[in-house]
Amino acid sequence: MTRLLVALLCTLMLATAVAGEVERVRPAAVAGSWYPGDKAQLTAYLDGLLDKGRADGRGQGPVIALISPHAGYAYSGAVAADAYRQVRGRAFKRVLLLGPSHHGRFHGLSIADVTHYETPLGRIPLDMDAVERLRTSGLVGADPEAHRDEHSLEMQLPFLQRALQPGWQLVPILVGQLKPEDYPAAADLLRPLLGDDTLLVVSSDFTHYGPNYGYLPFPHDGHTAARLDALDRGSLAFILDKDPQGFLDYRARTGDTICGYRPIALLLQLLPPDSQGELVGHATSGELTGDYENSVSYLGIAFREPVKPQPRPDPADETNLPPADMHLLHRLATAAVEVAAKPGDQEARQRLAQLEEDVPAELKMPAGAFVTLRRADGELRGCVGYIKPRDPLYRAVVANGINAARNDWRFPPLQPQELKGLEVEVSVLTPPKPVDSYRDFKVGEEGVILEKDGHSAVFLPEVAREYGWTREQTLSHLAHKAGLADDAWQQGASFKTFRTQSFSAPFPAE
Repeated sequence: MTRLLVALLCTLMLATAVAGEVERVRPAAVAGSWYPGDKAQLTAYLDGLLDKGRADGRGQGPVIALISPHAGYAYSGAVAADAYRQVRGRAFKRVLLLGPSHHGRFHGLSIADVTHYETPLGRIPLDMDAVERLRTSGLVGADPEAHRDEHSLEMQLPFLQRALQPGWQLVPILVGQLKPEDYPAAADLLRPLLGDDTLLVVSSDFTHYGPNYGYLPFPHDGHTAARLDALDRGSLAFILDKDPQGFLDYRARTGDTICGYRPIALLLQLLPPDSQGELVGHATSGELTGDYENSVSYLGIAFREPVKPQPRPDPADETNLPPADMHLLHRLATAAVEVAAKPGDQEARQRLAQLEEDVPAELKMPAGAFVTLRRADGELRGCVGYIKPRDPLYRAVVANGINAARNDWRFPPLQPQELKGLEVEVSVLTPPKPVDSYRDFKVGEEGVILEKDGHSAVFLPEVAREYGWTREQTLSHLAHKAGLADDAWQQGASFKTFRTQSFSAPFPAE
């Protein structure tokens, strides 16, 4: 009997030891400082943030990936909630979480040698099958020093625990130093983990500005907030274009202190070509504290899988700004034209600056835009624009208002006496889409771009309407504008079409 008890006791001790060896937990490192450490308090705090808005992203497909900030919740929590609200209530099998390493200087990818991550909300199991498959690659290691105090992965976990339905497993990866050839190699390694049952999350803050961060690309003055916004929007444009090399080149060119730039570039390698990104939240610590001497930017970005199957959408449905937004864009264009015509008028500059401060979020999304100027007799006086959505819409309108007034090579700079009775028209463009032939665009309803042998030209849809041109006349004039023979459109040319939403009124804006 004694021998049996001893044997049972030894067996129990061995099982406990084995269980203890199997379950290796990475404890929360910043709970109680960067975010609430009490379970009830943290639950209420996160639910309050998630309840403050709604998942109002413009995209229609399901979210497959997020970029979310990782500063203390007091600073970045609202933007993180904007991101996680897009997947609230969703069920996933796996969350693939990528974050930068703030403490380690390892090469490649690092996965902590644990089976669980822990937060005040409970333990999260790792997808050990996936982890073990990844560990077979020479790119993947386990740097204990890098993981011990790292917050970039941890800050996402409580949001994931509250936003998603239970039952998912975690693949937490710190991204270290990467050579150019490592990005596609790492993407090939991770791609088999993706699918309808996996959510891909990248943890990153954006611009760290000020002496505390050693980054002062411009002085701290009254324009700092606007310049930071421009810097962030520059990164955003490459991210939404899913252009990893363009994003890396922009960061190198500007020196922008985006801590998670490597995980973001890796994300852009992994996204499906037809996925659609959108900005769902944006804030800065300078905005929150009222002090931009040192400021960190936070962006929430969601990537959606397009709705499939679906025929080519009617471009008329793609631009549908409310009248108030179009009227504000017209006021911005008119103010920009006045600044161009009166470069020394400080009051005109102040009026433009004040209008730019009150721009709503929907007008800060990139979009193509044209500004057209006409004299009182209807004659063209200037027309300049961007076809592709490269800049925030309101900035494209301001820039093209100035360019239409001063930099249209066909006309001399606009003079102050010409402002009276000047007609100012703003046109917002849908993204250009290829068509099979010149027969596939609707004359007077769609704008058209012709490209051939390195030459190109564009007409807004209003041009054919104003002159009453037929399809053949429109294309002949377009080929002539491109510097080609009038009949060059008949063979060997490619075409893209777009639609516009326009607003026109005399100067000054009513």
